[in-house]
Amino acid sequence: MQDYDNQVQENIRMAQQYKEEGNQHYKNQDWKKALICYHKVFLYINGFISKEDEFESYSKVQLTTQEQTNAIRELKCLTYGNMAQVYINLQKYLKGKEAAIKSLQINRNIKVLYRLAICNIELNNLEEARGQLLQVQKSDNKIDISSQLKQIEIKESSNNKQLAQAMKKLFI
Repeated sequence: MQDYDNQVQENIRMAQQYKEEGNQHYKNQDWKKALICYHKVFLYINGFISKEDEFESYSKVQLTTQEQTNAIRELKCLTYGNMAQVYINLQKYLKGKEAAIKSLQINRNIKVLYRLAICNIELNNLEEARGQLLQVQKSDNKIDISSQLKQIEIKESSNNKQLAQAMKKLFI
């Protein structure tokens, strides 16, 4: 039992170390190295089973303590959120959206919701992005979303013009 507990603690420590290393690479704008470190976080913390896990009743191994479960959840949430920002910086918006969604499934975070909205703008999911931006503003009115809302309006206008031109061609 003690060996398992020590292993979980060591894995959490290593995951935190890789997250911090990823954060340093992020600060240095070395996006690819940051992503590598963030991915390594999950190599250390995926697979542990907690009482909250849907497979808990089938587990033959010891479960993580509540404290360990909380640390793992926080690491996952923060790391996915960081990955979302890196993917935005790399203009890989679909991957950014996926990472943001994973983070938000663990814990609602306004910064990550904002990142999800940015991805949705770039992916042309404009209604979804507008709703997310309004949620962000509702939760924290200090965050200025006006430029993103303007960007949505411009994209919608462009989409409407393209649609009108396509419809015109159909009836000519």
